[in-house]
Parts: sequence; C-alpha cells; structure tokens
Amino acid sequence: MISVDEARAIVRGCSFALAETEVVPLSEATNRRLAGDIAADRDDPPFHRAMMDGLAVRSADLTDLPTRLELVGTVAAGDETLPEIGAGQAVRIFTGAPVPPGADSVVPVEQTDGEGEVREFRQTGQSVLRRGFFALGGDIVANGRLTPESIAVCASVGADPVQVLRRPRVAVLSTGTELAAAPGAHEIRNSNGPMITSLLADYEVIDLGAILDEKAALLAAIRRGLEADVLVSTGGVSRGDKDFVPELLVEAGVDILFHKIALQPGKPVLFGRHEHGHVFGLPGNPVSALVCADLFVLPHLAALSGATFGSALIEMQAPLLAPVASSPKRRRVFPCFIGADGVEPLPWRGSADMHTALRGNAYVTIEQGEDRAAGDSVTCFVPARNAAVAG
Repeated sequence: MISVDEARAIVRGCSFALAETEVVPLSEATNRRLAGDIAADRDDPPFHRAMMDGLAVRSADLTDLPTRLELVGTVAAGDETLPEIGAGQAVRIFTGAPVPPGADSVVPVEQTDGEGEVREFRQTGQSVLRRGFFALGGDIVANGRLTPESIAVCASVGADPVQVLRRPRVAVLSTGTELAAAPGAHEIRNSNGPMITSLLADYEVIDLGAILDEKAALLAAIRRGLEADVLVSTGGVSRGDKDFVPELLVEAGVDILFHKIALQPGKPVLFGRHEHGHVFGLPGNPVSALVCADLFVLPHLAALSGATFGSALIEMQAPLLAPVASSPKRRRVFPCFIGADGVEPLPWRGSADMHTALRGNAYVTIEQGEDRAAGDSVTCFVPARNAAVAG
C-alpha cells in the first residue's frame, strides 16, 4: 500500500495537456485555456482619447491663467470628422472622444467656466489617454485561462472566435445494486453521480448513470467509459464479493497503476491507464469519493486542460482551533473549515457524512501516528473552487 504523496506523484506523472484544440466563440470561452497567444490587432487605444469631459486645448496657450480660448467645435465619442485646433483655440470634448489634431491636453469641465475660459491647468498631456498606452499593434495581450478580464481584452483586439484547448471528456459511472431513483426500504439514491458531475462542470461530461453490481452490465458501461479521456467510477473498488470494478477494468485493457493507498478516508481508491486515457476508481462512500476526487481527479483534469496539476488544490498552513487525533496506519485527510482564526475540525461522523462535509471549505491533513493539539500548525488543502472563501 503506497502513500498519498506517492499516489499523487504517479497521477501527476500521467497528467499532460491535451494536444487537440478547437475554435469557439468568445461568448462561450470563459475559463477555457487559449491554445496560443493573442496579439493586439492595432494600437490600444487606437487614437489619443479624452479621459474627461471638458476642453481639448494646446498647452502652449495656457501659460497665463485664467485665459479665454475660441471654441471652434465639439467632439463626441465615435466622431470621425475632427476640427483642427490652432493657436488660441479649443474644442468642447466628451469622455472617450478622439483628441483633435493640434490639441495635446484636455482640461476637465470643472476647471473651466463651461464655455471657453480656462481657470486651472496642471500639465501637458493631462486627461489624455495616449494612443498605444495599453498595447501596441502586435503586442501579446492575452494567454492561458480566459477570465472575464481577458475576455474583455480579447474582444477589444478583435479576437473572436478564439482557438482553445479541447476540454477533456470525462465519463462518470456510479455502481451499486442498492442505488435507485425511487428507493425501497433498503435502497438509497445515487448521490455520488450528481456530486462528481457537479465537480466536473468545466469539462465535457458523459453520464453513464448508475449500474447494478452485475459483471456484464458493468463491463459494458466500463467499455463505453473508456472511450472518454478519463473514466471516473464510484463504488465497487473495495474487497466485497460484489466489488467487481478492478477485475473488469483489467479485462477491458486497463493497466492499474495503484489500488489502495494509506489514506483515511479513501483507502480503496484506484488509478489506471489505457490506450485512450486514464481511469479513477473512487470509493463508494460520498466523503471518500469527494476527498479522492479533490486529491487526484481534479488535479489530473486541470493538467489535461493546460493548467498545472497543483492549481486545483491549494496547500496552506494554519493553526488548529481544536485537537485532532491521528490514525495509526494512514494519513487522515478530512473536511474542515478555515476561517480568520484558523482551522476548525468538523465533527465528522464517517465517510458517508456529507451533511457535515458540506459545512467545510478545505481539508485538514493529519499524518499517521501524529496527534495534533489546539494551536498546532497543520497542512490544509483548499480546493480551487473554495479558495476565495477560505482565503
């Protein structure tokens, strides 16, 4: 049985960005990763632009104040015909408008009488955004993940549509004869499938549904799942008589790289590779499945998408607010709440206790055989989706 760190190293060693790309409209590209750099198609801004309402002036005419200038026109944003300003002249101008030829500054309307008199003036170039101030034509202006900010930049330079890395295709398979949409007295509803699918909102998900613990049906579902880049199954990986997933994966051509690690909860987790991609076999208990998805699946998918393996799970140190007992055989990684004062261990009642887990925003790590006291600094892992809350 290998350690958590050894298991994550194995997964990391199999995690490389997909080579395929696709072209998508900018409106559908949020959180996608660009396949290359985006260059400005022209200077940004493409003209000297007024940053305030006021008067476009020549600074040479403002050596003695107050002074009155001759108004020779008005310029608004989007105007194409611009009056040229000569000595002793000014133009009324509005925010965003192009600064007309001859002018080198804009005097805010508050520093005038509203007509042609200028009462105050600071310096040449004031309230003018110079052409190319943000970027010159050909400059690289965006790359990597497309955030709302980079979407705006791409739009401003005409990069629409954009070429992005193809999103990983992830098949999700829930196993268990006890799973039922309308459960009887001794059946339960499938919560793992919706949970895992929700975690994969940024990817292309193929929901294979819940399959009975019957070999033929499971093998058929596994073969369908192996057509995706990644297959994520829950349940059927422990030692029970109905835990058929490991043997069926091997029968379907999967090379299992590890099965069972020194982790509580999540010991039965499995990882393997095959001709088209990789497989994660997660435990059936919901908290175990969630912990293993955060430790292994989401980092792998982040790397396949062009991000880094470590970007999905942020490591940090924080003081414990209460003592926590260790396990004598495995590393404990379980839900906690990180607040301003430190780490609050949650009253976790086992690996099926999602009701307590939903109160957490991170995982506290307790090493094997190392009980920790209140005030001790401990390692915590914060899923990227909770980073803002835990921060």
